[in-house]
Amino acid sequence: MKNIFKVLIITVGIVLSFNVNSFALVDAAGWGGIGFDGKVEGNSDADPKTAQYGAKAHYNTTLIPLLELGLGGYYQYTKIKYDIKGSDDLIRKSAGLDVNLILSFPVIHPYGRATYALWDKLENDTEKFKAYGLGAGIEIAFFPFLRVFGEYMYDYTDHDGYIKMNSVNFGVKADI
Repeated sequence: MKNIFKVLIITVGIVLSFNVNSFALVDAAGWGGIGFDGKVEGNSDADPKTAQYGAKAHYNTTLIPLLELGLGGYYQYTKIKYDIKGSDDLIRKSAGLDVNLILSFPVIHPYGRATYALWDKLENDTEKFKAYGLGAGIEIAFFPFLRVFGEYMYDYTDHDGYIKMNSVNFGVKADI
């Protein structure tokens, strides 16, 4: 009888460990995406398109039940291609603060995201505190500490004229 009770407790523990909401003190994520419907100040003919990838990490805390706040940093590398004959591609690198506000349901986690670049480099021009991003996304937990996500972001950067860009990103996030 003792062995049956032990096996039952172990089985229930294993089943429940795979059905619980994954929450971690720290998370790390990587993504790739494309940018579309861009605007460049002073050049209405420019229709920039981008390919981008990046990484982010957060320290997480619970504000109220089911609502998590993640504070951390990000790095993003973007290749900007213009649809103007004779124009060269540009490389943009950006790093700064990243904030996530996540609703923690059992499997699906919708979230809002905000970024603020402390450092933003476009070719040979480096700007500080002149770029930000806002967006929303959804994470799906397949395993307790591993999530896949998709997000929409609106990015704005100011380098002697602004560049506005919409983007869609997909990635993987690990709770550590």
